[in-house]
Formats: sequence, C-alpha cells, structure tokens
Amino acid sequence: MWFSESLRTLFVACGCLVLMACASSMRTHFDRDSSADFAAYQSFAWIGPAPLARAKQGSGQTSFVSALDDQRIRRAVDSTLESRGYRLAASVADADLVVAYSVGSEEKVRVYNSPMTSTIHPYPTRYRYGSWYGGTGVSVQQYTEGTLTLEFFDRRTEQAVWVGWASQRFTRRDDTQALVSEAISKILADFPARPGS
Repeated sequence: MWFSESLRTLFVACGCLVLMACASSMRTHFDRDSSADFAAYQSFAWIGPAPLARAKQGSGQTSFVSALDDQRIRRAVDSTLESRGYRLAASVADADLVVAYSVGSEEKVRVYNSPMTSTIHPYPTRYRYGSWYGGTGVSVQQYTEGTLTLEFFDRRTEQAVWVGWASQRFTRRDDTQALVSEAISKILADFPARPGS
C-alpha cells in the first residue's frame, strides 16, 4: 500500500513539473549584419516619435501601443544602450545608429491531451497497481502572444545592422513594466558594447 501511495505522489510531482514546464517563458532571438563595424558606432537616436507600423497577423489593423508603454520601451532601451557606452544623440542627423521598435500580438490556441485515471479498478485488490488508466482528457487553451522587436540601422547607409525580438504569452493581469524591462534586457543581452564600457 505504501508503494502505491509513493507512486501516486511521484505522479503528482511529475504533473507539477510538466505544468511548470508549460508555463510561459520569454523567447528571444537576434540577428546582426556580420559586416557592420559596431566599434565605429558611438551614438544612437530614435527614427521617429511612434513605433514602426506593424499589422496584427490575420487583420489589417496596426498594433496599438499606449503612451506609457512607449515611454517604458524607449527609456529601457536608452538606459541599456547608455550602459553599453552609446550616447543618445540630439537628432537623427547627429546619430551613428537609428533605432525603431514594433509591437505585435497574435491570438493562439493550444490543445492538451492529458491521461485520466480512475479509482474504479477492474482487478481484485491484491492485483491493483496505482490508479487505473482511464483514457485521455482534452483541454483547449486560448491565449495571446505578444512580440516586441527592436531594429537598428546604420544612419549613413540606411541598412539594418541588428534586429532582436522577444515573444511571450501575456494576459491583461500581467505587469507591463516588468514585461518591458525583461524583454529589453533579454533582447539586448548580446548587443555589442562600446570598447572600454
């Protein structure tokens, strides 16, 4: 009997680990132009007062970014780049790099199959081994996945030199400030620092 209880405890623990693994984690990626000489870049500026227009997938509507989120994104990028030795220029004409960002969201659906157990055993007591497998349960989860993209261009050539993005599931209850800070930190984790900074 103790063995069957231990086995049940093990199954519960494994179930908890699976649920933790399914929890939303932020995915990030970046790409850079291998021919770009980042040592030559000293300053940066934002392309314009608004994010780059990006249409939501499956619709003709552009994503909306609140004024507060816009400030959060720009301040987090400014702070990170300045800590890497770059200087925020007074205008685009005075900058070596120009920066832009875009935000998009997509509605997604995930279907889970999970085994169900039954307390009704088809065998006599002495032949029982844990819970009896009783089929699978299907659950459907609908969620929103948001993506923040940062794009850096060489002002002189107007060519993209570095692009990074972060993507994660989110809900209205999430702390936007914390999400923005985490996303910017992870997106720019591998952005080249200025020599000596």
